[in-house]
Amino acid sequence: MNRREFAFTLGAAAQPGGQAICTALDHRGEPVAVEDLRRVHLCDLLLRPIPMQPEITPGQVRFRPPDQPFRIGLPMVVPGFGHVIVYADNRGKGYTARSIAEPLPLNFELAADRLATVRRLGGESNRRVERAAALLEKAGAARGNPRALAALCFESLAESLWAGEETVVERARAAIARQGARPGFLFGCNSFGYPRLGRPYAERFEAVFNFATLPFYLTSTQRVQGQINYAAVEKILSWLGGTRIVTKGHPLVWFYPRTTPDWLHNKPYAEARRLTTEYARQSVARYRHQIHAWDVINEAHLQNALGFSIEQQLDMTRAACEAARQADPTCFRVVNCCCTWSDYMARGAKTGQQSVYDYLKMVRDARIDFEAIGLQYYYSGRDLVEMERSIETFRDFGKPLHLTELGLPSASQEGTTVHGQTTRYPWHGETWTETAQADWVEQFYTIAFSKPYLEAITWWDLSDPAFIPQGGLLRPDLTPKESYTRLAALVARWRQM
Repeated sequence: MNRREFAFTLGAAAQPGGQAICTALDHRGEPVAVEDLRRVHLCDLLLRPIPMQPEITPGQVRFRPPDQPFRIGLPMVVPGFGHVIVYADNRGKGYTARSIAEPLPLNFELAADRLATVRRLGGESNRRVERAAALLEKAGAARGNPRALAALCFESLAESLWAGEETVVERARAAIARQGARPGFLFGCNSFGYPRLGRPYAERFEAVFNFATLPFYLTSTQRVQGQINYAAVEKILSWLGGTRIVTKGHPLVWFYPRTTPDWLHNKPYAEARRLTTEYARQSVARYRHQIHAWDVINEAHLQNALGFSIEQQLDMTRAACEAARQADPTCFRVVNCCCTWSDYMARGAKTGQQSVYDYLKMVRDARIDFEAIGLQYYYSGRDLVEMERSIETFRDFGKPLHLTELGLPSASQEGTTVHGQTTRYPWHGETWTETAQADWVEQFYTIAFSKPYLEAITWWDLSDPAFIPQGGLLRPDLTPKESYTRLAALVARWRQM
């Protein structure tokens, strides 16, 4: 059955001129609720969001299609897999206004497109691929019964989601075996729990990690203008100085509301630039013999507490990179980016904001000198195929990649934390568990480690409570979760290759 026949079985109406229509049923065969459709979004083939203002009714989304080829993303509960953001992309070509001249049945498209993706990835031999294809064929026999037809599409999609993840993980394992040892690879974590959690924390850290992130947040080190206090950094260095762990300062420049001190507000751009680069220069100079790597600027594509323009954010990036190099000609500078999917762009950007990809393209085109691109991958509801696709999007910038912050939960909880993070979208199953967290850690690290252009991976919080709820590798009493044990075994094996 093709998409036109599927749309006919749903009774989709003809679309008005200039608009695209997508229809969607949930896993119970009911029209997807308006609230569940609110995160529908478009992106181009480089995964850059394309702002849209959709008209949403139960089971239907209307929007004006963009000029360039696009993908359609939507969170879906996929029985037998999990609650993830799945994509339709017209078999890899992307949709256009012409290609969706009729209502687009997303259930069929999501299943068919993920099956096509797995085949392109070389997963044809996976036993699940044959089942996924057979289930789509069965959907043709269910014409006239939208509930049964949607159920078959969900079953097919689940098989293809599993097949895709199995394919990319096995491919990564094979690549690791071929490439052999990577003695310079950095396995990191932030070291913020020391000295509060004492020697047991330090021992758990040293058993796995050879890379530590230290805090240089301006609201902590210089709450009062001109009065700098590096006490927290000094305490951590008193521990790390006796180890072989590589240290990194984070961040020198960051205009996040909670980390931008009051004294920096309401100043002309030139003055704000001078004050922040002065702090960067002073910090790097002070620790040049103890800290070699720096996140010189953090999230300049998004965080904008001082209301800078895109051009000013770019100029600030150059200034931060130059200040660090002036203070230490040998330092390793990371331009760090968050929210790598740039979901904040889905309904349009605020002042000074752009996608991660477009920001890095501007940095490259401006010939700003730095050593590595930093990418943060807090769990965003994507499966491992989409995670790998995102990482690979950034390899052509010609810089090594550092995954500077990772985190996802080991248990589900209602509501949000003070940081606005949630434990929604269980990756596999209906809730987050310690085993699900461990599975993700093991498989994602395998994919990342297999990429020769990727040189560092930093899990953000070693222990709970964490930035991501339940996101530590250790429980609050510092006993290991399954994720810590499996990561330790994985790292040990790779170091012995």
